[in-house]
Amino acid sequence: MKKTLTNNQTLYLWVSALFLLTACLVLIPSTANAASDVCIDLRDDLDAEDPEPIIEVSAAAPNCRYGVTASQKGASQIGPMKIGWVITFGPSKPSWVPSNVSHTPMIRLQQSRDENGKRLPTYTARPSLTDRGLGQQIQANPGAVWIVGNEVDRVFWQDDLMPEVYAVAYHDAYHFIKQKDPTAKVAVSGLVLVTPGRLQYLDKVLDAYRAKYGAPMPVDAWTFHAYIFPERIEDYVRPGDKDPLPDSGKPVFASIANGTDPALAMKLPHPQRPPSEKLELCQRNDYYCIYEHDSVNLFVQQVIAMRSWMKARGYQNTPLLLTEWSLLHQYKVNANGQCIDTKDEYGNCFTPQRVTKFMEESIRYLENATDANLGYPLDNYRLVQQWAWFLLDDGDLGDFIADNPSLLIDPVSNTLTQMGRKYRDLIAATTTQPNLVIDRVFADLVDADAQSGVGTATLRVSIRNNGNTPTTVPFQVKFYRDAGMTQLIGQATVPAGLEGCAVNDAVVEVAWENLNPGVHRYWVSVDSEGAIGASKTGSSVVIVDPQWIFLPMLQR
Repeated sequence: MKKTLTNNQTLYLWVSALFLLTACLVLIPSTANAASDVCIDLRDDLDAEDPEPIIEVSAAAPNCRYGVTASQKGASQIGPMKIGWVITFGPSKPSWVPSNVSHTPMIRLQQSRDENGKRLPTYTARPSLTDRGLGQQIQANPGAVWIVGNEVDRVFWQDDLMPEVYAVAYHDAYHFIKQKDPTAKVAVSGLVLVTPGRLQYLDKVLDAYRAKYGAPMPVDAWTFHAYIFPERIEDYVRPGDKDPLPDSGKPVFASIANGTDPALAMKLPHPQRPPSEKLELCQRNDYYCIYEHDSVNLFVQQVIAMRSWMKARGYQNTPLLLTEWSLLHQYKVNANGQCIDTKDEYGNCFTPQRVTKFMEESIRYLENATDANLGYPLDNYRLVQQWAWFLLDDGDLGDFIADNPSLLIDPVSNTLTQMGRKYRDLIAATTTQPNLVIDRVFADLVDADAQSGVGTATLRVSIRNNGNTPTTVPFQVKFYRDAGMTQLIGQATVPAGLEGCAVNDAVVEVAWENLNPGVHRYWVSVDSEGAIGASKTGSSVVIVDPQWIFLPMLQR
């Protein structure tokens, strides 16, 4: 079959995902590189009512795994739904986002053009990278995770930068943010989808960054979008013609990523091809057809492709955030209840029932997908740390979002749609709790004082919360000079509110004074009192007045 993941690991079958009315089964891998064959016949009735009962909301706290893109119109539903993460495509946390809900600010970018529309090697940022612009926003959001740009790979729509220009913009934003707030994290823009062309865009960004600045691009978190859209029409010559039809190669939907090879773009069968030929092409790996817009198998492949790309380039130990995913083909019916808008190659529309099934199946995967070879070690090797559905409400976006079948809130009644109820129920079924892990215990090199002959070291430990809800009580971090942890060096208190999902961290420091020249090992205990859960321990060293330091040779 087309577009499958192959491996000899065990598969498991989601009984709850038996929505298909054919002989096919939906097989979802329990790990990222397990096999997955999805056979979907969309010619049968997909509009049957979902008989699953509504679950009463029971999650104890907002779940940071579950996010939404939202506006103030849907703000009243964020708390009751226990949504734990909100994206608003701007640099400041709106007042309507609940205080116990995470918000990820975003810097918007645009490549400059001259009066004739020709691209220039410069860009603009909103807000500007100045003290009065972004500087004020950083000051108001200490420790935030900043996303630099949105769909920078997309021509005309969204932020639209060539990869070499984005490399410069990211460099400038990264260092401006870190200078103003060393505790902040900086994330790369999410691209429209994960395809060979889009991954080439990211490769070009990394190459341009290294070429210009002589170092690998520093990234605290990666983000991505996972839409299943073709990028251009195939080159098609009708029987009897000599030349391809004029619209052959024309960009569609996602468009060809800026600055990338058009040959890598995912193709759509030409509209003038006979239906049987279209469906035959749909089986190929270099085509995305309309009926595949809700393919969970292809969704899974995009997740794995992104994580595989990250690992191959040295970023496995980095969080991955899915900042947009849903179905975007419009769903419109006439007075008789018949669908009159986008239909796939089998004549089926993207109904609310169809969207709801895709939502549930993709979230079941996101909740359970782990892989020790690809996943994020500090989050129990999960592939994706957070996911944000696009979108909660229509946000006064007008025609852009008219008849969108993925809205969680009905724009007229302001009540939850079928998809909104499903999203609420999936969150309600989760257990929400924090869980502390030690990210890193730092070593330190210090010089002894010339007069006293002793030195003072700074002991540091980075701590993350890989649970799905923020900590609600303070916890203690203690540093010791012995493995038995009886000789206390110093301690500090981490206040409540350390966000979950292992994206951000808390760094704790204490001073260790009067150290003689030599090597001194120290140990750290995180939450030995069990305020959050089981205590965690680690150790590192301090070297005072090192005469010689032997470092390993690294090759890349």
